[in-house]
Amino acid sequence: MTALSVALIEPVGSHGGMDYYDCGFAAGLADNGVRCIWYSCDISEVRGARPVTLKRTFQGIWGKSSPVLRGMRYVRGLIATLQDAGRERLNLVHLHFFHVGALEFLSVLFARMGRFGVFVTVHDVEAFKAGARAMWLQKITYGMVSGIVVHNEVSRTELLNHFPILAPRVSVVPHGSYLGLVPPLVPMQDARRSLNLGASDRVILFFGQIKSVKGLDVLINAFSRIASSDHRYRLVIAGKVWKDDFSLYQRLIEEGGAAERISLNIRYIPDAEIPAFYGAADVVVLPYRKIYQSGVLLMAMSLGTPVVVSDLPGMTAIVEDRRNGLVFSSEDESHLAQVLEGFFAEPALRDTVVHNARQDMQDKFGWTSVAGQLRTFYENKSAGRHQA
Repeated sequence: MTALSVALIEPVGSHGGMDYYDCGFAAGLADNGVRCIWYSCDISEVRGARPVTLKRTFQGIWGKSSPVLRGMRYVRGLIATLQDAGRERLNLVHLHFFHVGALEFLSVLFARMGRFGVFVTVHDVEAFKAGARAMWLQKITYGMVSGIVVHNEVSRTELLNHFPILAPRVSVVPHGSYLGLVPPLVPMQDARRSLNLGASDRVILFFGQIKSVKGLDVLINAFSRIASSDHRYRLVIAGKVWKDDFSLYQRLIEEGGAAERISLNIRYIPDAEIPAFYGAADVVVLPYRKIYQSGVLLMAMSLGTPVVVSDLPGMTAIVEDRRNGLVFSSEDESHLAQVLEGFFAEPALRDTVVHNARQDMQDKFGWTSVAGQLRTFYENKSAGRHQA
C-alpha cells in the first residue's frame, strides 16, 4: 500500500478556535509517520511548538461580505486546495463538519472527483434535527465518504439512529488534548490583577460561546445561592453570544442579588487572553444541557484548571467525579451550588483532580495516541485503494 498522506481541509482555523485542534491533529499524524498538510483560511496561524505545514488557500471566506460571495470564495479555495494536494501527491482528504450544507456536499464531491480517499470528522450531530431536505443532503454526502470519525459513543449512537447504514464506516476517535498547544497559564496573582479580581476571591469561570444549550442560566442561579452566604465568591463570564439573547441572563443576574460580584466579558476572547482567564479561575464550570464534546473542557484539563461538569454522557465519558473533575446533575442548580461549595471546602481535592486530569490528557487524549487511532482507521478503510 502507498504511504498514507493527508490533506487536512479545515477552513475555520484561527477564525473560530479550531487552530489548536488542527495543529494537534497534523503534528500527531506526523508522529505516526503520516505526512499532513493543513489547508485553512487566510487568518489561521500555527499553534504550539511543533512544525506544521499550513497553506492558507481559503481567502476572504469570513467577514461581512455577502454569503453568496463568501460561498464563491470558499469554492475557489476548495479547488485551489485540491489542486495543491494533488501536486503534493497526498492521497487522503480529511474534512471537519459542524453541519452539512451545500459547501460540505461540494467539498466531498470535488475530493472524490479528484480521486482522493475522503474522511470526515462530525463534530456536531445536532444538525440532524433539520428538515427532510437537509437529511437527504446529509445522506448523499456521507454516502460518498470512506470513513466517518466521531469523538464519543454519544455522537456515534445519534448518527447511526439517523443513518444505520453508515455503521461499518463510523469510528470513535477521541478529541485530542491541548497539551503543548496553548501557552502556559498566567500566574494566578497576575491573572487576577489583570481582570480586577482579588487574591482571596473564589473565582468561578464560564468560558466560551453563550447559547441556550450551554446552561449559563443554571450557573447564574447556582452562583446567586452560594454568593448570598459568602462574599468571596466571584463569577467570571467570558464569551460571545451565539443565537441567544443575553438580556435573559442579565435579568437573572440582577434578580440574583449578587450582580456586583459577576464580571461580564461578553465578547469574542482572543487566544492571547485565554491563559489569563483560565489562570485567574479556581474552577471552570460547564453547566451544559446538551453536548457532544467540549474543547473548553479539554483545554481546562490540559491547562490544569479544575472543572465542574453536568452529568451528560459526552462529559462523563471524560470526567470521573472527584478523580479528575467534579460532576453535578444537569440543570439542577441546587446540586451545582452544593458541588461548588464542597469543592472550595476541600482544598486538597484541587490537587487531586488537577493531577489526574493532566495525566489523562497525556495518556488518553494526547495527540500522538489519538492520531495513531486515526492512522489505523485510515489504513482499514483505505485498504485496496492504493496498491503498491
